[in-house]
Amino acid sequence: MDRPTWAEIDLNNVAHNVRQLKAAIGADCQLLAVVKANAYGHGDIEVATTALANGASWLAVTMPEEGLRLRRAGIAAPILVLGGLISSQLETCVAKDLVITVSQWDIAQALSNIAVRLRKNARVHIKIDTGMGRTGLPPEQGLKFIQQVRNLPGIEVQGIFTHFATADEPEGEYVKLQWQKFSWLLLELKKAGIHIPIKHCANTAATMLLPETHLDLVRVGLGLYGLYPSHHRPLELKPALSLHSKVVEVKRVPAGTGVSYGYNYVTWRETTIATLPIGYADGMSRLLSNKAQVLINSKRFPVVGKITMDYCMVDVGDCAVQVGDRVTLIGSQGDQSITVDQWADWLNTISYEITCMLTDRVHRVYLK
Repeated sequence: MDRPTWAEIDLNNVAHNVRQLKAAIGADCQLLAVVKANAYGHGDIEVATTALANGASWLAVTMPEEGLRLRRAGIAAPILVLGGLISSQLETCVAKDLVITVSQWDIAQALSNIAVRLRKNARVHIKIDTGMGRTGLPPEQGLKFIQQVRNLPGIEVQGIFTHFATADEPEGEYVKLQWQKFSWLLLELKKAGIHIPIKHCANTAATMLLPETHLDLVRVGLGLYGLYPSHHRPLELKPALSLHSKVVEVKRVPAGTGVSYGYNYVTWRETTIATLPIGYADGMSRLLSNKAQVLINSKRFPVVGKITMDYCMVDVGDCAVQVGDRVTLIGSQGDQSITVDQWADWLNTISYEITCMLTDRVHRVYLK
């Protein structure tokens, strides 16, 4: 029996978003669906299957384990492992035909040895750090490195990519500088007679705002889920996730009643407190205490007192709220709505983190 706290994932909205994004990039550019971190908390297998059925041709994860989970689900599409790897992770990737990101010579050599031993062809994408400062090699080292990797037995250099740090600020100079550095390296490769079939650098923001960066493939994560990386919203996307619970207790309390640990909320009048079975162990951060709001019977109410591991409390005043009433924490009721972006504002963070925070205690219900 599931707890009365759940997330609804509307796969029809995921399908809509994929079709919108594919239409924006055109037929000559491939769409890669980023489904790392359990598809940003939405469910990797379900989102991957939906994305592939509606125009995506590639998937991406961060860890080999995520790719293996998709393979075990019967997904045969190409899967790019975006994360940096250590040598002990390589054999499984080769055996299960996962495409590997490479930017270090010792990893390339180890991968070559494994591919030869397994009598398989290891496909790799070379990661270039044009300014993210995370993983990848500098553009000025790219040509020599790629020449060396191409000479290794068992290795196929299928792709090359970089990652933008500020694509959500398309007017800024930094994303332009990163694009220039990557373009310079692509030109150097062309001059050297080196053809790499798949060149990519556009994330969700660049896919929507910087069409010149689309190249052969775009990598879309946030946009799949109907969320935007900035206030620029050139495409009509639909949010895929909503979060719900049910009232498990209602009590009438007098003025001066302390609520939850530390009594940092004390009622100032006679009122009604409703308790919901969702807390920080479910992904509802304690930092939302006395900040967040919820919807009950299409009305908006504040979360009061400190959010606990398993519960939060809501002051519903004199409104008629009963045990079992549906509560929406993210989503809509009537003409009222609470968005992922509002949660991000309350927590001074980004929407990516909000959906990824939801733990496996929150049952996912898939709408098709």
